[in-house]
Amino acid sequence: MAFSCATRNLFSILPLLVVLSITFTPLAKSFAPSDKVTKQLVDQICSDSAVYHKNFCVDWLTFDPETFKTDLSGLVELVIVRTHLFAYKNLGMMKDLARTTADPTLKAPYGNCVTGYETAIQAIVEAEGFATSKSYLLASYRALKAVFSISTCAGQLDGRTNVPAYVPQRNLLFVRMCTVANVFSSALAN
Repeated sequence: MAFSCATRNLFSILPLLVVLSITFTPLAKSFAPSDKVTKQLVDQICSDSAVYHKNFCVDWLTFDPETFKTDLSGLVELVIVRTHLFAYKNLGMMKDLARTTADPTLKAPYGNCVTGYETAIQAIVEAEGFATSKSYLLASYRALKAVFSISTCAGQLDGRTNVPAYVPQRNLLFVRMCTVANVFSSALAN
């Protein structure tokens, strides 16, 4: 049975949307912005059901020693800044691919990815502002908006054999970073 491109794209992002819908389930424990970041705190928040790849969350946050030199409020801001920087790198990658691809069937999907990353970066910039002003629920929503901005890009590139392997991996990494930003911001919004 043949599926249309739109149907295939929907099926490729449907699991992501289901996982993200769980994001708004509050964590069992309330956290304070002034809570000191410890390995146990990172493990506990990374265990939230919305963080669908706990090992990434823990590894990403514990890799940088700056993580343990701050409180939870500072960690949320640090996560969002790291996500923002990675989004800029991915935007550059997508612009290069859109400009240099020899495959005419990839021009439009790469162009959509450029637009998606521009929208995602705007959402992350807004999340930074909300986190700085301690509006954690709004920061959480903006991080989630960034994920949705990349969903179309990921769906259009999913399953194509002529897309470099690092492209879907970097899109997934960005989604994971945004999900961590969403969950950590949500932890402070309770």
